Amino acid sequence: MALFGQKNEEITALSALRTAKDAYCGRLHEAESRNSIRLRSEDGREWLFAAEENALWLFPVLPHLDLPESELNGAKEISLPREQAALRKCEPEIEKIGVEGLFTVYRKPKVRFVMNVPGEGEMRFTGINADRTAEYLAKNGLAQFLAVYDIADCTGPVFAFRCLAGDTLISKEYSRVQVFREGGELVFTSRRQGAYRASGDSIAIGRVPVKAVRFYRMGGGMRTETRVTGGGVAVDRAAAYWSGWAHPFTLNPHGRAIEAAVQSEPIRTEEVQHDERYVQLRVQWENRRADLQFSPDSLAAFDALIPEKEFDELAVSGREPTPVEQLDLLAELCERGFVTREEFEQAKVRLLGKI
Repeated sequence: MALFGQKNEEITALSALRTAKDAYCGRLHEAESRNSIRLRSEDGREWLFAAEENALWLFPVLPHLDLPESELNGAKEISLPREQAALRKCEPEIEKIGVEGLFTVYRKPKVRFVMNVPGEGEMRFTGINADRTAEYLAKNGLAQFLAVYDIADCTGPVFAFRCLAGDTLISKEYSRVQVFREGGELVFTSRRQGAYRASGDSIAIGRVPVKAVRFYRMGGGMRTETRVTGGGVAVDRAAAYWSGWAHPFTLNPHGRAIEAAVQSEPIRTEEVQHDERYVQLRVQWENRRADLQFSPDSLAAFDALIPEKEFDELAVSGREPTPVEQLDLLAELCERGFVTREEFEQAKVRLLGKI
């Protein structure tokens, strides 16, 4: 009888453990269905974290289910008012990796914060996904971050485009850039492009003083390529053989056979457009001139960020405009209302006298 009693106790214990596992999995599934992020505490434990209007909550994510029943049953949601949590962001650790041309490359800083947790005291957490964590904390009014990983700030528009030729300043690994203006500087940010995806552990930031930009302008153009296909000739031996049976009384059986056997493909032409446009950005960089080329969509970006640097042949060359060029300029000013018609006519007579 003792043997059967022991067996029943084991079955009861296993059933209780299974019930505890199922209950924990149910709580975990419910927690994952909420709008939450994943964190890791300093002791290595993983947590789900969510913010509600007046409260914050944590849910422990166990490493596996092969744990005692007491630990499974004890893994429950912790909820507390925002004021009691007293969440505060930790200052980021900015680690500089190196310099590559225009860019200074930084290790992407981790997002860390401290909060009070009932039964645990003050705990320090690190976001498992730094981008997602920073976005979540900022959206829920829990912390503020600079625009670029707490390294650089941006309050204006941001533009994304490709670098086609970077001279010695932008290498191919950083061909996809985002650009914005911060005071008197153009700020370029990029992530190193690997064979399949962007590297996730670093961020490259480059700063170009606006005064170092000589000009920008559109270059290149659309090239039309005419492709010719077809025109081939094929011989179908089977068609040549059966043509004799199809026309048994013809006076020219060989001609019929050749006509049936020879098949020609019509000539087709197709015009293909190649977009070879680019935007040239000339920079006077460290006592040397650098010409950078960007994709055509960057023109709108530079128009918005540095409109004063749009290409002007006279400003770039430094020469005195000719009388004809001065007349064209005055005519444009007159049309826009900056010069009266009378003033334009007086200047016109004077300038025509110099030609």
